[in-house]
Amino acid sequence: MEPVVCPDCGAKIEVPNDVLKGEIISCPDCGLELEVKDVNTSSVVVEELQIEGEDWGE
Repeated sequence: MEPVVCPDCGAKIEVPNDVLKGEIISCPDCGLELEVKDVNTSSVVVEELQIEGEDWGE
């Protein structure tokens, strides 16, 4: 599987061959968490993980 390039720092992230859609991977250099959006035979599409804050009714 081709490495993924971190959108924040540009580091190459090695992705396991058995990665699944929806998994979270982290950049080893900057720690950015990425969600796997799509898995093809030779590449993976990732997107920066968006953490939604709690809405406490305020």
